[in-house]
Amino acid sequence: MNKVSATGITSVKQVIIVEDDADLRESLFKYLSLDGYDVVAVGSALEFYRIIAQQSFALAIIDIGLPDQSGIVLAEYVKQNTGMRIIMLTAHTSIEERLASYNAGADVFIVKPADFRELSALVANILGRIEPLPDAGSEPKELVLSSDGQQWTILRDGWLLVDPQGKAVKLTLKEFEFLLFLANTRTIAASRQELLKTLEYQNDEYGNRALESLVHRLRRKAAALGSSPIQTAHGVGYSFSAPVSVV
Repeated sequence: MNKVSATGITSVKQVIIVEDDADLRESLFKYLSLDGYDVVAVGSALEFYRIIAQQSFALAIIDIGLPDQSGIVLAEYVKQNTGMRIIMLTAHTSIEERLASYNAGADVFIVKPADFRELSALVANILGRIEPLPDAGSEPKELVLSSDGQQWTILRDGWLLVDPQGKAVKLTLKEFEFLLFLANTRTIAASRQELLKTLEYQNDEYGNRALESLVHRLRRKAAALGSSPIQTAHGVGYSFSAPVSVV
């Protein structure tokens, strides 16, 4: 894996490259790094899932023909679970792959060998349309909510998770669906199998990785408010460690 020194998770200059061709991956990494982007480059889907569980990016450049999972599947995951924009790379020119890429959420489809100048211009154009994310050290949004001092709240309107003090973080659709399922479960804990099915993840290594990545991101978001209401029920799945209501 190639990586430039990280500058936090709020920059619209952060790019992740998923390309199994080592020479092309290295060249893309160097070219975009010299253009001033904070770049991480990985060679497989598994590395991709591991990295995005720890760090956020503004843009993903994804090769369709990865060795362990189709880039189309990665693009669908990115679209459904993050705010990243997507550029797809492929050695093929079929209309089927183009349509599949755009249906998965790709912004741009590029056929190899890519002209690096054109790719850099596309990256600049796409990222230039993204508003910078709030600084990680800034104060979370304040909401006026009644609270008993312990209860967390999930707001359907706006997909927000609100802590007992009334501070909120924005959720992605998958994060919202995960928390809603936990809030509605009638058992002590929601099982991994139930969550995988609800979130439309496959019950395999990749699906479980995706679920773990989602939980990791959610805990980081909640921890930015001071704590997290999500706990692991070992051998079962996940549950809440504090009262949670849905409004």
